[in-house]
Amino acid sequence: MAAIEEIPTISSISYSFVPQTFTKAYLRAWQTEEPVYLVIEEINRGNCAQIFGDLFQLLDRKNGFSEYPIKPDNDLATYIGEQLSKESREGILETVKSGEELILPPNLYIWATMNTSDQSLFPIDSAFKRRWEWKYLPIENADKGWKIQVNGSVYDWYQFLEVVNREVFDLTHSEDKQLGYFFVKAKNNVVDAETLVNKVYFYLWTDVFKMYGIPPVIGSGKDWSFAKFYNPDGSVNETKVKELMSKLQIEPVTTTNPEDGTAEIESN
Repeated sequence: MAAIEEIPTISSISYSFVPQTFTKAYLRAWQTEEPVYLVIEEINRGNCAQIFGDLFQLLDRKNGFSEYPIKPDNDLATYIGEQLSKESREGILETVKSGEELILPPNLYIWATMNTSDQSLFPIDSAFKRRWEWKYLPIENADKGWKIQVNGSVYDWYQFLEVVNREVFDLTHSEDKQLGYFFVKAKNNVVDAETLVNKVYFYLWTDVFKMYGIPPVIGSGKDWSFAKFYNPDGSVNETKVKELMSKLQIEPVTTTNPEDGTAEIESN
């Protein structure tokens, strides 16, 4: 006879409100007079309209406070009321203390980063953009000393970026397609040929040259199809990669002697 195991009964299931990043920053800002920063990385990677929802209205500020309060749902209002009910800071409206209304205080700063070259699935509309103060960060030399290593030759990474970005701008008349210093991750400060082809060249050929054509300085598309950068066995054709460097007039900073491994400086 088979044994019958008794199934324990569950008396009740309860749910409780769990605060997330915005709620934590919001409460902290009302609990102190020190600056509180809510940092959003790559804000354009998501659907801002859905992510912000009613909070969008709070971004309109006057003297640092939200000009148009919003009413949170019951769970959020209850949680905020519990957290702020005993707050002694002066200047907090009773409707804010009780959680009845949401108002951003002047010491809550929302900072966000945005890479305009990303092909975002959810464009940010103008109404949303107008509610932010924008600061343009140009492509700069991060001075990490990164080098590109190809077939015994070493090239300066930032010099490569400058040349490529100039060609990209001449083709597209836009900065959005240009490459930043950290477009790839260097290993021990070295960008190898495989990384260069699989990430940088792949981007250029599929997202830039496919639409705007191969730059005249390089040559015809037939001779410079992306497949040319690979050998029949699938490995990277470093000779072809080095040939492209020459086409772009990028000179190596050093070359390595294959016999003894010593490096010789060719140019500055």
